Amino acid sequence: MAVSRDGLLRSLEQQRRLLASSIVLTPTDSLPFSLADREHTAFLHGLYISDKVRDREASKAAVIQFGGRNAAARDIASIHRLLADSLGAAEGSLRLLAGLQAHTATFMSISRIGQTVMLLPEEAGGHYSTHAILQRLGLKTIDMVVDYERLCVDHSATLNLIEQARPDFVFVDRSEGLRFEDFSFIGGLDGPTTIFDASQYLSQILSDRYENPLAWGFDLMLFTLHKSFPGPQKAGIVCRQRGQLWEKMLSGLSALVSSSHAENSYLVGLALLREEWLEQYVSRLLSTALELETQLLRRGVSVVVRERQGQATWPATHHIWISSPDKDKAYTQFESLTKVNIQTNYRKLPYNLGYGLRLGTSVSSICGVDTPQLESLAEIIQVAIDDGASAALRSRVGELARSAQATAIVPAQLWS
Repeated sequence: MAVSRDGLLRSLEQQRRLLASSIVLTPTDSLPFSLADREHTAFLHGLYISDKVRDREASKAAVIQFGGRNAAARDIASIHRLLADSLGAAEGSLRLLAGLQAHTATFMSISRIGQTVMLLPEEAGGHYSTHAILQRLGLKTIDMVVDYERLCVDHSATLNLIEQARPDFVFVDRSEGLRFEDFSFIGGLDGPTTIFDASQYLSQILSDRYENPLAWGFDLMLFTLHKSFPGPQKAGIVCRQRGQLWEKMLSGLSALVSSSHAENSYLVGLALLREEWLEQYVSRLLSTALELETQLLRRGVSVVVRERQGQATWPATHHIWISSPDKDKAYTQFESLTKVNIQTNYRKLPYNLGYGLRLGTSVSSICGVDTPQLESLAEIIQVAIDDGASAALRSRVGELARSAQATAIVPAQLWS
């Protein structure tokens, strides 16, 4: 198919209008705070800038140096310090670009071929690509034991397996969950290096809504900055303690990622410093997920109630799961919601729950959807799921989206 500049611009404008008239209920999307700051940073986008601050002698010893970048290098080092301090870590870096690249780069940096990694399996909410990545790197993988009845990890059985298998690493790469599961029993282990992927939970950890995995004793914490955190396309890593592990990590990052991608590093720092926005966002993110779940249950929608998962003391996440009788029905429901401009995920749910719909409140919270809209939103979802799409429902969604813009966190004119 031929492509033209005009054609691409028309497509982008259509997509922008669609987003402005939609309600996005996907838990892994983000509408970044950086939309409000790109006017200040865009000039940096194509420049190679180091995240290392060097004196004259160190600069002469480097393989390559770019002139005129010292101020940016100092700023990025300060942003790394801000990131680490915000998460109670000893050190941090934003050199990584995306979540799965973070997985790959981390294990390429700190592991050896033939070592063993215990993973959270996909059936318990682990990422579906991690096994393949680690096996391709020459690592052996074993799975934590799943408690399918309680929709969580079986702690005692998993600890017994760790004692028997003695893995070199334990990696909690949690991408699904109705509750923020307590993995302190992993963080407290002696022996294996422990790693937690907090991509789904970063904003909630920063705002002290969830316990910090580093406080549990995890050695490293990875995260993307464009899922629960409303940042740019970027990933980060922090380390609980200074020492050999962090030195190996830094050496690997320097070899594997050639640029600090300075613009996005600045945008992460500027987002971290928008403390009022972040607090408003996290409060709305969690409260609207719980209220939308309640409203859907009242209307008879087959929501997987989060009380089933683990313990009631584990805090709720911004995820909502709707189960379906089979794959065809799930996809038909997904199509109906898409046609009325409610964007969700069609998804194979964990814990052998079958296919269904995965909803989340990250983008909707930033776009202004709050408690007053949720009763109508739940009704629209229920009618679309039960009876199919209609022009009337699509019109109602557009009205809800427009009304929500008045309380958007990121100014609506930046994306609508």
